[in-house]
Amino acid sequence: MIQEIQVLAQHGGALLLDAATGSGKTVAALAPLLEHAEAVDHRVLYLVRTHAQENQVLAETRAIGARAGRPILAIGLEGRQGRCLLLESMAEMRGATAEEYGHLCGDRKRATRQSIEAGALFTPPAELPEGRSVDLADLDGCPYYARVLQADVESLADRFAQHLPAGPGYDEYCRAENLCPYELSKLLVGRARLVTAPYAFFFHPRIRSSLLGWMGVSLDRIDLVIDEAHNLPDHLRDLSSVVLPLDSVRRARAEVLERGDFAIADGLTAGQFFEKVAQVLQDLVAQCAREEDGILPPRALEDALLTTFGGTTLQLTGYLEQLAAWGETLREERRRERRLPRSWTHTVALTILGWPELEPPEYVKLVTREPRRSLEAYSLDASIPAASVRECHLSVHMSGTLAPLEEYRDALGLPDTSRLVRLPDPFPPENRLYLYDPGVTTRYEEIQNDPASLEHLADRIAEILDVLPVKTAVFFPSFALMDRILAAGLAAQLPPGAVVEARTLSMGDLWRLIDGFKQAPGAGALLGVAGGRVAEGIDFPDETLEAVVLVGIPFPKPTAKREALRMFLDARTPGRGWEYAVRAPTQRGMLQALGRMIRSEHDRGIGIVLDRRATQFAEALPGIAPITDLAGHARRFYGRRARLRWTHPAAAPAPSDAGVSKPTGAKR
Repeated sequence: MIQEIQVLAQHGGALLLDAATGSGKTVAALAPLLEHAEAVDHRVLYLVRTHAQENQVLAETRAIGARAGRPILAIGLEGRQGRCLLLESMAEMRGATAEEYGHLCGDRKRATRQSIEAGALFTPPAELPEGRSVDLADLDGCPYYARVLQADVESLADRFAQHLPAGPGYDEYCRAENLCPYELSKLLVGRARLVTAPYAFFFHPRIRSSLLGWMGVSLDRIDLVIDEAHNLPDHLRDLSSVVLPLDSVRRARAEVLERGDFAIADGLTAGQFFEKVAQVLQDLVAQCAREEDGILPPRALEDALLTTFGGTTLQLTGYLEQLAAWGETLREERRRERRLPRSWTHTVALTILGWPELEPPEYVKLVTREPRRSLEAYSLDASIPAASVRECHLSVHMSGTLAPLEEYRDALGLPDTSRLVRLPDPFPPENRLYLYDPGVTTRYEEIQNDPASLEHLADRIAEILDVLPVKTAVFFPSFALMDRILAAGLAAQLPPGAVVEARTLSMGDLWRLIDGFKQAPGAGALLGVAGGRVAEGIDFPDETLEAVVLVGIPFPKPTAKREALRMFLDARTPGRGWEYAVRAPTQRGMLQALGRMIRSEHDRGIGIVLDRRATQFAEALPGIAPITDLAGHARRFYGRRARLRWTHPAAAPAPSDAGVSKPTGAKR
């Protein structure tokens, strides 16, 4: 890895690197890139998906600096929402967008500078009682920003270079010193050799422009690293997509009625306009959606609106421009009132105004029924928002599941000269055992046609948990299927203390549950979703996880959106559409989930796929074999720890040689 990156640093370009998680990708990228960046005065920008990855990058940089005997200033960037000490206790800010945060922050920064010039003193607000929140209108200026303006940034940069705190340590220091973490980090990045940040800081055009300004560099002096890069193409497609939810239209109507309805044309008020737009959206969803979504015919929205309101396209544009202007006035009015500068009217009007510009082949227009009724212009071409990558001096794209590398290269529009490197798994093959059950499947048609199949899957999962004597994760293709199997009998058979990932669980609550699962003595069960937060974003070293059960193959749901992406990719790379749009993300999802149990050369684990279709991925799952005697496999693999773990008062029978046995009616 180091040799490849050293060559890349000298000549520039792109390197796509597929190497197992735990094989040292982070330090192997940082060591040569930091050396190169210092020699030619470049900056290393390391993009991450999660705070845990950011902390690892900062810790590795600190270790490299200590080993080399020279201080390296590295700063982790996060959005205002996660670092604002002033607005964090305000209920009104929950769900605020980055733009809304920016407006409020900008107003208070301006007031702070003016007050300091007038000789005012700032003190942090008193700590609030539990459950209390501050009214935004009570705030004028920001004491935390005032402290940043008065701080000796050079001394702080020296301090952090000598004693670089990890992500939480930096925030704790700023809180203790009453310094705004966000504003201070903006000042420090101009002095930092390495900056780590979420994807959006680089790929959102406006934020990227700000970031480059803070760093004081142009793109040709950026050495870019993209960690967990397999997520990037879908992230870029989502970033460029435009959604018009029915709920937003209804909120726009409520907003104008609350402020006093007004006429936008003879016989047509703003409230009536949004009421009719809401009906148009409902009708389009009803007409075009199949189960979850459906293709929206060309000009369907425009034609439906013209039919509803009559007149011409020019007149409809005039209505929308009036509404957008009214919404902008409302946003400014709310800013003057020190309220959240939000207007649903403004957002909806601008979305409809820009809708005709989102055209094929870059976009496909859809109606969605789930998870919410809406229209969506889905961006198919990830290469357009990825254009800035090609302007950097170099880019390193790393993941343990980046293959097929050609698919990733083509999706981002990287040049054919990009270096594609897939390294063999460095861990002992005998530490990993892959099995599959040829007697079950989660294939949609079979589950629909056999009502008993869910109960059979529930019993099979319970049988496996009874045999495996180690901490075991069970990953399902979707939350919906997990809920159905739990309801079909699995919930009553889970071991005490089993942890179940929920859609609505906050990241903080999820971390606490995971920590409890890791620290609990003995075996245990953790249920989640392939592609979810547990299956991709959390490490389980050593004995904190030693078995993974995949309940079925996590094929993407066959939606209209997925089919449109397949057709787009097939046109761009003839004959590869299904492989790129369906098979590749499925294989990545499987390997990410199964990879939770092997994080180092010392880790061991059994991976079990409960689906006869697992043989389709035999190349990615070396040595995979059908389950013939799971109890025997467990005895041979785990040694003396292998035993049944029944908690039923009655004595449990020993496992039979023919497979896994379970007493009738036994409960945990």
